[in-house]
Amino acid sequence: MRAGRFARLVGMNIRRARRQFLLSSFGIAVGIASLAFFSALSSGVRQVVLGRVFHADRLEVEPARSNLDTTLGSLGSLVGAGPRPITDEVVAQLRAVPGVKAAYPRMRIDFPVRAWGGAEFFGGQNRGAEIVGDGLDPGALEGVTLGPEPFADLDRPPGVAQACYGDTDCTTAGEYCNWDVHLCQRPIPVIASRFLVELYNSTFAGQHGLPKISDFMLSRFRGFTFTIELGQSFMASRASRGTPRQRRLMLVGISDRAVQVGLSFPIGYVRRWNAEYAGGEAGRGYSSVTIEVSDKRAITAAAARARALGLTVVDSGAEQAGLAITLVTALFALVSLAIIAVAMINIAHTFFRAVVERRREIGVLRAVGATRGDIQWMLLGEAAAVGLFGGVAGAALARLLGLLIDWASRRFVPDFPFKPESYFDFSLALYAAVLGFAVLACVAGALVPARRAAGLEPADALSAT
Repeated sequence: MRAGRFARLVGMNIRRARRQFLLSSFGIAVGIASLAFFSALSSGVRQVVLGRVFHADRLEVEPARSNLDTTLGSLGSLVGAGPRPITDEVVAQLRAVPGVKAAYPRMRIDFPVRAWGGAEFFGGQNRGAEIVGDGLDPGALEGVTLGPEPFADLDRPPGVAQACYGDTDCTTAGEYCNWDVHLCQRPIPVIASRFLVELYNSTFAGQHGLPKISDFMLSRFRGFTFTIELGQSFMASRASRGTPRQRRLMLVGISDRAVQVGLSFPIGYVRRWNAEYAGGEAGRGYSSVTIEVSDKRAITAAAARARALGLTVVDSGAEQAGLAITLVTALFALVSLAIIAVAMINIAHTFFRAVVERRREIGVLRAVGATRGDIQWMLLGEAAAVGLFGGVAGAALARLLGLLIDWASRRFVPDFPFKPESYFDFSLALYAAVLGFAVLACVAGALVPARRAAGLEPADALSAT
């Protein structure tokens, strides 16, 4: 049978029994809507959780703490029980693990630092904040757009910096006069994390009546400066060695490689400051290493190597979050598949009835030359049309429900860190998959009735009353 004639025959049969086929497609539409909805929700949440909150392609390791250090706190380090700092040799061994793309050492700031200035962030020039953060290997930001200063150690060696008594004395562009040492210096470049921006938008901005920072505003904040004082704290109980000094910081970019809550400095600054304000030992080793892998399967090998070197893998929660999303998705997928299975049984029942009701019609078709294959493909074509209609209706229903939830979230749900514009990821691949599955489910449900119809003998079918 020619394709055009076959399509006209299938269309005619569908129109003739449209009420019956419409009821049959209802179950498929509900099941496909459920499957598409929860699949898109899972994909959308996974992108936010494992792409923006956690990062599945990286892990952080730090020195293992002994029981004595954990129990006695700082006393443990005095008797030699504190965690051993990570050395350059250890970092090199981690970089050599197959599948590891990069390993970037980090050094925690181990002394008090306070900051002030910047109405955009603090709501007034007289407000200040304690600064927490770490030093980061500048190589970690290779290829990241920054400005107007590079993320690098910009301090001039002693004896090279120009003496000054005011900013006008500094002839090199971008330098300022650091009044407590009377030397021209470049602002210290720092980066902040996206999490810190989200935290600011969702809590701090609303509480203080400040504008939220959009992606456009983030680009304009590059070059924003404020002042810190090393070795000083707004809390009287905190103290450090060394003479307090003031330095100017410049925000040069936002990156997910920055410390999550705080600021990340080029590691050279932190190394010198730790040695001066926290003691020489604090400036000799790294507090942690961030490992990035080219393939997520290499995470296991990198973690095993880190443990073999006596390090502890920091639990970021990414693995548990991914497992939770997978389990919830699997649960709702099973519910959706159960609905589709019931719909397949209904499709089979519908086509069994259709075969009985159209027995004489099938006999006529066989008598005028239709083959067994023609009869079988005719019924399977009708089932495929029912599946296609049900799949389109289900996918459209899922998309409308997703749009409704996204609107309700924007309208009624308060802001929270990393709140997405949409919780769903309705990709073309998802639409194609659910439509194909709907057609396949209906064809599978109609397969046995179609084979039984194809097996009817013309004489028997025409003699039926």
